[in-house]
Amino acid sequence: MTLELNKVTPQIDHMGHVLAGRAAHQGKVLPAARALLAAFADRQAELCLVAESEPGQRLRCASPGDERLDVAYAPPALPAEVTIVAADGSQIYPDRHGIAFYYAINTGSIVFRHGSGQAPEVRTEPRLCYADDELYPGGAPVSGDLVSAERTLAEMRALAQVTLAEPPAGPPRVALGDGPLLIWLQRANLPQGRQERILADYLDCLDRLRLGRATVSGFVSRPHSAEVIALLYLAQLKLAARQQVKSLAETDYRGLTDRALFGYLSPGERSALFVRGTAANLDFRDRGHTIHFFYLNTGSDLARVEVPEWVARDPDRLGLAHAAVYDQCRCNNGYPYVLTRADELAVILGEEREALEGMIMQAMARHGLSLPELSRKAQQKQAARWRRRR
Repeated sequence: MTLELNKVTPQIDHMGHVLAGRAAHQGKVLPAARALLAAFADRQAELCLVAESEPGQRLRCASPGDERLDVAYAPPALPAEVTIVAADGSQIYPDRHGIAFYYAINTGSIVFRHGSGQAPEVRTEPRLCYADDELYPGGAPVSGDLVSAERTLAEMRALAQVTLAEPPAGPPRVALGDGPLLIWLQRANLPQGRQERILADYLDCLDRLRLGRATVSGFVSRPHSAEVIALLYLAQLKLAARQQVKSLAETDYRGLTDRALFGYLSPGERSALFVRGTAANLDFRDRGHTIHFFYLNTGSDLARVEVPEWVARDPDRLGLAHAAVYDQCRCNNGYPYVLTRADELAVILGEEREALEGMIMQAMARHGLSLPELSRKAQQKQAARWRRRR
């Protein structure tokens, strides 16, 4: 054993002490945060100005929607029949120490026809990436950030394709993704051209889903964001004091999350709608896809559900998203059943990767290449780990 647990025992004990202190502190400030939520519950215009200010953008504050902020909204009835589509993806990252330099993306999707009595329809779409423009975009080797972005795009493509293949005259269609609807490209070190193409393709998928009258949402499990907390904290300060706040970590509200703020929701209830306030939302806003969100008590925890503005502004579609996501969580211990199945379909297991690489080696041999081998570094690591397992 290389991790000598006895040497970290004092650190573990101190960690428990720190966590207990953090929980106690947050328990003390949470009532004040909820009092602010009630105090500003119908002051949306004032809060929007705070969110749009320089301090508000710096702290990535959310903006309020039109609903009263402290109201808990019960789930509407789910239609007798509704088609729920989910997609998820996984990847093999490129490894310069492997037998070949490549990456792979596997996307799984499921069509769940609620109320029909039919078995769910599932499919997968694997993609092996080995072309020069895929491996060396802009002349530099592909990064893990780029592979992750391509996987997110593949998930949205699958979601749009499978959802829109369902007849528009049939039951209402709900397209559910795993994670935020915003695609994070600004943080990644991507070539500008590739970044622009990924964003354009992603937004095109949302365009098609809007035109097809689908209800789109993204499910974020156990979110740690504090966009509403940040908004409320800044709103109760005087203007000059707001300018001095660089981060919530410098305030009494450090570590407090929106999930804790809305912990009073009962199973099935959602919070008011808010608008995501990050700079990434600007590209979505220009195409009419500004991302809104609400918090939902799934029956065992609080999740954040994101929807584009054309769902948020349609009471029927917003209610459908609320009802469908909660129904999926209610029957699957607090996490949507369709997302669990999509993940099972998408995940690439270790033995599957080994089989894939065996097939790659055979293909290389058939085309006259010498049998590839791992780098010396990878060989030595593999041997050392084998000895440890023995």
